[in-house]
Amino acid sequence: MTFSPGLRPAAAADRVHVFMGRHALLLVLTVMGLVGAPAGAIVITVDYRYDTNGFFDLGTSEGVMARAALEAAAGRFSAIITTPLSAVSLTDNSRDDRIGFTHPGTGLPYDVSAAASSATDALAVNAVAEEYRGAWSIAQDEWILYAGGRSLGSGGIGGTGTGLNFSTVFTDGASVLNRDFRASGSVSNLPVWGGAISFDDDGSTPWHYDHTTAAASGTTDLYSIALHEIGHALGLSTSWNEWGDLSLAGVFSGSNAVAAYNADNGASETTLNLVSALNPHWADGAYDSNIFALGNPNVVGTVGLGVLQDLLMEPTANFVFPTIRRFELTNADVAALEDLGWTVVVPEPASLALLIGGGLVVLRRPTSRKNI
Repeated sequence: MTFSPGLRPAAAADRVHVFMGRHALLLVLTVMGLVGAPAGAIVITVDYRYDTNGFFDLGTSEGVMARAALEAAAGRFSAIITTPLSAVSLTDNSRDDRIGFTHPGTGLPYDVSAAASSATDALAVNAVAEEYRGAWSIAQDEWILYAGGRSLGSGGIGGTGTGLNFSTVFTDGASVLNRDFRASGSVSNLPVWGGAISFDDDGSTPWHYDHTTAAASGTTDLYSIALHEIGHALGLSTSWNEWGDLSLAGVFSGSNAVAAYNADNGASETTLNLVSALNPHWADGAYDSNIFALGNPNVVGTVGLGVLQDLLMEPTANFVFPTIRRFELTNADVAALEDLGWTVVVPEPASLALLIGGGLVVLRRPTSRKNI
């Protein structure tokens, strides 16, 4: 999957809006100080062992900043997703104690087995693993992200090598890799042990590595790309059943995402368009939503809270000329995570009651870049 830069001017008019939806209330409550950024239930652990080309090399200033940007993006999702994940002990047995993903440094399929060698690997009869790691474990609520860099050529500036599970894990709720995420007998197949992502390192991408500063014109913001690619690894805009079951002929029907979009835009859509049946990104340039206000958003260089932004999981970064060159998670993107089965942070009921009891909140903010 790719996320490539583009350019689009901004509108200048102002408009008064009344916020009514849950995701709009998140922004209001955050601004009012009624809710903070609660800790998420999962912890995304970034693992650089397959960064064989040194994109994240700690011996370079770029590598240090690249790690900081990626881990900030991982922390953004960690602070939002509250789904508990059971611990995993992978051992040398006859079930499914093997994972697979696209190697971040080579782009080739890569299998990791918990067997000591192919001689004791029950799955080796079908395919020998690239790595025999022996017994290993994944901690409770930990979600692993293997990261690295390689030349992506014309394929884009960021790529997601989605994780794979093996054997009966897709339909066996008792499987060691299901982590209590799905019910027994489910036909869903989203990997919940983790995934893998890669970043272009052939010198053709002018990376802006520092996530604490705004990206200059002509550069590509690593933090934005990292958010987009981690979104893919978590299941957004992918071919996994959780997403595909809500998509038909290029149209997405997830009720949470549709409701979040409608709340931010005063709309009444019943579905959201994707690029196509074969490209599950949101339709490029078609939709805007507000930045999700909880979970410590990094608003440096963005349009800011309370202003509509392109959806993060669109295929092209349609920048607001000339200064806005960073994109954040939007309410619609986060709501789509809910449609996939993840649970996310929401305001405390007491805070909602306090706000609703005080009547409607009216805020004045700049209009979106589209006349919706």
